[in-house]
Amino acid sequence: MKKRLLLFFMGFLFVAVHVLAQEKTITGRVSSAKDQSPLPGVSVKVKETNQGVGTDAQGNYNIRADVGQTLIFTFVGSESREVIVTDSEDLINISLDDDQRALEEVVVVGFGTQKRTSLTGAVSTVDVEKTLQTRPITDVARGLQGAVAGLNISTPSGALGQNPTIRLRGVTGSLNAGDAGAAPLILVDNVEVPSLNMVNPNDIESMSVVKDAAAAIYGTRAAFGVILITTKSGKRNTPTRVEYSNNLAWQKPTKTPNIAPAAEGASAQLAAARRENPSQEFVSVVGTRIDDIAIERMREWESLYGGQNLGMEMVEGRDWEMRGGGLYFYRPWDAPEMYMRNSTPQQNHNLGFSGGSENINYNLGLGYLNEGGVLKVNPDKFERYNLNLGLNASVNKYLDVFTKVLYSNTNYNQPYSFGGDIYDPWFYLYRWPKTFPYGTIDGEPLRNSITEVEQAQMNTFKNDMTRITLGAKLNLLPGLTLDADYSFTAFNQQDHINGGWVSGLDFWDGGGLTYRTFTSDAHNRVAFTNRKENRHVVNAYATYDKSIQDHHMKLTGGLNMETFRMGGQTAQRLGLMDSEMPELPLATGQQTVNSEARQWSTLGYFARINYDYKNKYLLELIGRYDGSSRFPMNDNWGFFPSASAGYVLSEEAFMDFAKPYLSFFKIRASYGSVGQQEVGLNRFLSTMPMTPTSNVNGQWLIGDAFVPTIDSPVPVSSTLTWETLTTKEIGLDANFFDDKLNLVFNRYRRTISNMLSPGITLPNSFGAQSPVRNFGEMQTNGWELELGYQHAFNNGLNISVRGQLSDFTEKITKYEDISNISTTGTSDSHYQGKVLGEIWGYETDRFFTRDDFQQDANGNLITTDNGRYILVPGIADQSFYEAGNFFYGPGDVKYRDLNGDGVIDVGDGTAENPGDRRVIGNTTPRYFYGLRMDFAYKGFDLGFFLQGVAKRDLWASGSMFVPGFRNEEAWFEHQMDYWTEDNPNAFYPRPTMHNQSNGVRNMMPQTRYLLDMSYLRLKNLTFGYTLPEHLTDKIKMQRVRVFFSGENLFEFDNLDVPIDPEVDYTDLGENDPNTFGRVYPYRRTFSFGIQATL
Repeated sequence: MKKRLLLFFMGFLFVAVHVLAQEKTITGRVSSAKDQSPLPGVSVKVKETNQGVGTDAQGNYNIRADVGQTLIFTFVGSESREVIVTDSEDLINISLDDDQRALEEVVVVGFGTQKRTSLTGAVSTVDVEKTLQTRPITDVARGLQGAVAGLNISTPSGALGQNPTIRLRGVTGSLNAGDAGAAPLILVDNVEVPSLNMVNPNDIESMSVVKDAAAAIYGTRAAFGVILITTKSGKRNTPTRVEYSNNLAWQKPTKTPNIAPAAEGASAQLAAARRENPSQEFVSVVGTRIDDIAIERMREWESLYGGQNLGMEMVEGRDWEMRGGGLYFYRPWDAPEMYMRNSTPQQNHNLGFSGGSENINYNLGLGYLNEGGVLKVNPDKFERYNLNLGLNASVNKYLDVFTKVLYSNTNYNQPYSFGGDIYDPWFYLYRWPKTFPYGTIDGEPLRNSITEVEQAQMNTFKNDMTRITLGAKLNLLPGLTLDADYSFTAFNQQDHINGGWVSGLDFWDGGGLTYRTFTSDAHNRVAFTNRKENRHVVNAYATYDKSIQDHHMKLTGGLNMETFRMGGQTAQRLGLMDSEMPELPLATGQQTVNSEARQWSTLGYFARINYDYKNKYLLELIGRYDGSSRFPMNDNWGFFPSASAGYVLSEEAFMDFAKPYLSFFKIRASYGSVGQQEVGLNRFLSTMPMTPTSNVNGQWLIGDAFVPTIDSPVPVSSTLTWETLTTKEIGLDANFFDDKLNLVFNRYRRTISNMLSPGITLPNSFGAQSPVRNFGEMQTNGWELELGYQHAFNNGLNISVRGQLSDFTEKITKYEDISNISTTGTSDSHYQGKVLGEIWGYETDRFFTRDDFQQDANGNLITTDNGRYILVPGIADQSFYEAGNFFYGPGDVKYRDLNGDGVIDVGDGTAENPGDRRVIGNTTPRYFYGLRMDFAYKGFDLGFFLQGVAKRDLWASGSMFVPGFRNEEAWFEHQMDYWTEDNPNAFYPRPTMHNQSNGVRNMMPQTRYLLDMSYLRLKNLTFGYTLPEHLTDKIKMQRVRVFFSGENLFEFDNLDVPIDPEVDYTDLGENDPNTFGRVYPYRRTFSFGIQATL
């Protein structure tokens, strides 16, 4: 017995010693395979045991395990890895690849999230890091351009701090949407923001775009879809993480026009003037003259002094002279070069703190943007400060609470514009010929736009937004939660307009050079505008999520309430005592004050049912009952339902044969409606307009004074109610080759019914126009295609390719109005059958030649008594457009006789009888596309983004488009290829004056000069490098990345004029037609940046 006990004890001791000898301590570091950055919070567990640890802020771990056991590394959004412990290894460093399915599995939707595979609607997600956070962009909207199918971003100019126009699946949306158009609702953490320009791109965690009827859960404010933005929040059980990034950039204009050389431009001006008055000796240009002698002197000046640096002082006899009672200038000036900087600075800094304990997580983001303008004198500047604070806490297992604070402050400083808001210095910079004087005489400046900018005071425009959100989530039962939040948003606008006066040598009256103050008293002013907006939003909803075997159901129901109030005041006073002290008490002239107020509210109840069976059969039902203060009491509520379904064919057994190459395939369809309330405020109230005393038109003169008048009440409809948007859509989602290749396709039709439109025609005896009524109808038809491919090679190379293409058209299908069409191409008048954006015009045949006109025996053209050339038989007569002393002759545009009646005319001016006109183009952009490619290899990354529009037309206006638009204004280099007897194959016709119109004489809307605004642009190119771990360890950093980036690097287009094709010149709210091509320039950006994590 003793012997057996001794043997048992020795055996047990041997086994114990052997086991102890095999247990060891394993250390290592876990990093991302994508960029080698450390991963904090990774779970490291010993398989089939309860033993486990988490990595620290630097991705380091320390764990005990036996030889032969398996370590499991898991991290949210990454593929898990297993490693067997060997006797020879004590250090195990691991890199985790992104789990594409996990990364894309959850998508933020209305009041919740859904798995991407279970979505039945059209929802696009945005890769925030690649799209926004590694590019030198100043606002979120510009970063989204070309990144989401169906989302259209445009800008009317490149001005600093300007809000881009955002449209989703359309441009106009509804004929009554006004400036809003087809604008989606923009929500940041479920609350609307007034502008994406106020959101720091670095604060964004995720972004999704809801396009179809699924947006109905947000109600009337989401008639044209929703952009959902979720800001960053810290992670639980993670030490404090400090992130810093900066971006230092330099900008330069993309395209700038060139004014024609002095003598060439002057020759064209004089030739155009002599078309109607052959004996005209000179052309007047605001107090100066151009004649044949002056043109020769310009050529002499260029021959003798061209290219020399003669300074600013102008010499009489060389650069200018008084002759024959007129003032002549010969010296050319490069005004844009004097006015604009070759490069302008931009800097962007972001600092973030995030982390959390077991029950609390937090995030604090700070941002600063400083963007310099292109002005060389009195430069403009834009600044933005951002703060984003988020705090989440678990009070107990039943209650979670959170708060979010979002703050944004913008400041824009620019010189006062003595030409007004539209006719700013950019307009005047390109207005006058090359010899227009920008120098000095006897040291004194002359009257010009640069002198105005140099002597201008700075206007300041300040906006700040503060939003505070308080919310809670109550976990009542397993699967049942109750969410509620309240947000208050305060937006304040402060504008300080600082006028004054400008002095210099004035010559505009033609009386020679006189030093005086040449700006009007109306500019000697100071003005303040203060506007405040308050927005209150309440969201409360319950969610029940339940699975029973193969059935899964998620129910959501609640309410959404929003109120908006705005009030503003403007005060102005003339007669500043000192322009450098622009304050109301320091002015002595006339005072004016004004105020405005606006308010509205909405209340909506919503419910949503999501059901799926075996992740194969999908169904979503949404109902929304909305009320709006914009409609009369009896018609301000509406019920708007929607439904969508999906079928995942790849889950069927009969599709198993396709598994090797088709990993996921889903078809879906949706049908739903939503109310459209953006029809203006109080249109159901009959008002009595009053003519103010400042407007003498329409006033009565009583005694010796005009008194204001009050008009009769405006008729209104008694049944004014909602416009209803109904969307029908089919789509498919497909993944191929183990989800490496992805495809999404959507085809939709959106119908706006009950659209406000003109009422029936009333007799003149009624004394007023018929009120608008809910009668019209409009359709938007479109489609979207998204393709993606990603692959990781064994050698460490990772590639990602994503592209999108979309198109739509908007057509009026029901309308009660006459079908008048414009003589200048586009028109605001509407009619049934109109495709919005259509341009009516003529087909250009060719230029007239001498053979088109009758000639005498000596070959001279025969004319009538009033000077009109007589056409030979068979040539269509277009004298309809002759006026004054202008008659069509050789070198002029010949339009095609489409109806064959021998006369070029407009018919009766309607779409049914347009004469010889037809639809020659459309201003609506067609075929938006974008392509992004990214490569990563051993710390290096390279990405580029192409974006463009395949079809868009424009019939423009102004002197840059119409040669001779105003005869005193400049001609441009691209207009110098005009018809002469020695140049019969020129692009432009024989010079003539067009009397400030883009619809007369040689520039009737036509195919020859219709602008092709399509383009392809290299929107972004970024090259980066992430430092390896052994270097970042030495400087106590988790991750350091440096990058170089370029924005708007180059473009391809077919334009005949030197403008940037991306600028939207159809936005007449920003651009008067005459300012075409003369707006704040679009810019290219070259930048260097650093991203660092402590």
